[in-house]
Amino acid sequence: MTSSFASKLDELTATAEIFFEFDAASIASSLADGRDRHAIAVGSGGSAASAAYFARCRQTLGLGPTSVETPTAIVLGASSLSTSNVWLFSAGADNADARAAAMAASQRCSPRIDVVTRGSDGSAAQMALVRGGQVHRVPVASESDGYLATHSMVSTSIALSLASDMLAHDAYGSEKIVETICRQIANMRTSSVRTELVDRFSSLRSTDSVILLADPLLAPIASMLETSLWEASLCPVQVADFRNFAHGRHSWLHHRPDETHLIALTTLDSHGLWNAIDLALPRPIRRCRFDFQDGGRLANALGLVDALGIVEAIGEVLNIDPAKPGYGQFGPLLYDDNALEQVAVGLPGSVRHKRSAMYRMDERSTHPASLRDAAKKTLSHLRSIRIAGVVLDYDGTIVSTADRFSPAASPIVEQLERLDAGGIAIGIATGRGHSAGEGLRAVLPVEMHSRVVVGYYNGSHVVPLTVDIERDPPPPDPVIGEMAAWLIKRSDLFSSTDYKVGKVQITINTSLVRDPMRFGRELESCSLVSDGQVRVQKSGHSFDIVSGKVSKLKVLAEVRSKIKDGLEVLCFGDSGAFGGNDAELLGHPTGISVGDVDGTMDGCISLFDGRLSGPEALLRVLSALVVYDDNGTSRLDIDSLNLDILE
Repeated sequence: MTSSFASKLDELTATAEIFFEFDAASIASSLADGRDRHAIAVGSGGSAASAAYFARCRQTLGLGPTSVETPTAIVLGASSLSTSNVWLFSAGADNADARAAAMAASQRCSPRIDVVTRGSDGSAAQMALVRGGQVHRVPVASESDGYLATHSMVSTSIALSLASDMLAHDAYGSEKIVETICRQIANMRTSSVRTELVDRFSSLRSTDSVILLADPLLAPIASMLETSLWEASLCPVQVADFRNFAHGRHSWLHHRPDETHLIALTTLDSHGLWNAIDLALPRPIRRCRFDFQDGGRLANALGLVDALGIVEAIGEVLNIDPAKPGYGQFGPLLYDDNALEQVAVGLPGSVRHKRSAMYRMDERSTHPASLRDAAKKTLSHLRSIRIAGVVLDYDGTIVSTADRFSPAASPIVEQLERLDAGGIAIGIATGRGHSAGEGLRAVLPVEMHSRVVVGYYNGSHVVPLTVDIERDPPPPDPVIGEMAAWLIKRSDLFSSTDYKVGKVQITINTSLVRDPMRFGRELESCSLVSDGQVRVQKSGHSFDIVSGKVSKLKVLAEVRSKIKDGLEVLCFGDSGAFGGNDAELLGHPTGISVGDVDGTMDGCISLFDGRLSGPEALLRVLSALVVYDDNGTSRLDIDSLNLDILE
């Protein structure tokens, strides 16, 4: 009797023939757009083989590096994906794990999400579209794969082959690719090939373990076989490359020679690696080898077809239909479970931003629910307080670090004018000297200058904006002179000693430091630093060395002195991480970072993910401050910010 799996394979030619008329331009365009970027290919089950094939295509085209991950890996990952494109492979793009992966890719700031699927109307595909992604539909002759991926996998591999060939400037030719794959399918379905495969595995038992030794260039084929043998309950399988197997995994064969069957997948490059193993192993150990030429794109696409034939043959030997292996009543409960999607929901961008900082500090209290609860508690506090003042860092906050010598943008200036007109006290806490004052006086109305307080040199010198500190500088601090003398003796730490030594602060551009890590260690060994006489703070572009008595909190104290008791001051900065020059300013319930955050549960937070930072993030929050007609108080309209953490 013909198995259901065999029937699925018999229909594969119909799927392949659709591609004579298929236009792979959209996939090719997306591949080309991301040629210099890192890419993450995401897939599980049968789609894991498609993800691995995508990675092999990029390798053969000489594009950027590609990682292959499961949906769980991309959901639980902590690093920013701002420089990584994400490609999601899913047959129907309509399961909870696929939705979780699409959500996580967006949360982790991937600039582009591409979904390759036969189900372009699937919920995960639609979620990616809403987040600015692109969906590539690959046609199939049979909408249902059955229990194992068949049509969707072959369809995806052909589509990727054609798209890659377009980037390779018609290296093989689209029609020739489809013809070759159609011939391979037809050959795989011949009785002679099917009989030969059954004979090769005739000694295999369901109690045997299969060790799949695979050339890394054949990762798609290895992934497909490993997935299918497990999912169809044919036999347990372990995948290794030839040399990893030789580094200890061979002992399994010593202890279980009669319970193990080796399958070797080789290319022209790895014949010798397998031959050495083949010669060393005792003859009674069962083994077979399948060769896939150069291991290139077409070789892997053809190999995926052959691998389906191998699965069919093993199923016939073991009397198991791979399309209907049977599964417990708990099976659908596991597959349909939305636990991973719920994890993704609990990790919006702002929570991930905080979690990444906690991971850097190796802080163990990083449970998503705890972080989300802490963030919501902070938002609740911000929603409830009456605000009568704001203190803002300058570089990286009012102006971007890259444009720090340009004037503040007019929308920021307009918000500061609006707040001042409403009686809100304004303070500026900057690591800069007179240039910050010059920049502010150039854009703010003259009548505001006397009401704005500025803390120059990280709070070393706090005066009204009306004071030009170039003409009326602060008195010199002796400890800064001592520190300058120490730095002169350590010229080995610098590529250039063209740093600024002022009366109350030493500013060292990071580009002048040979090795920032070593620089930090050597500074800690300086007695002036270790005993607290001076402190070193890091901004987005420099190391600032100031007196140990100096703090941006002096600006906060000055602003507080101007407002009534019971009212609060919002503080903004971009360097809120430990050691950053805004850490103290932001390390309280009314501190909001528009850049880095610290790694403590109760420290500063960012309201946004990494895509919205600096002046853009500041503008969003300032615009949400609702001022009560000239009475010097305001409230923060949290709802108007449309924060992902509240969704």
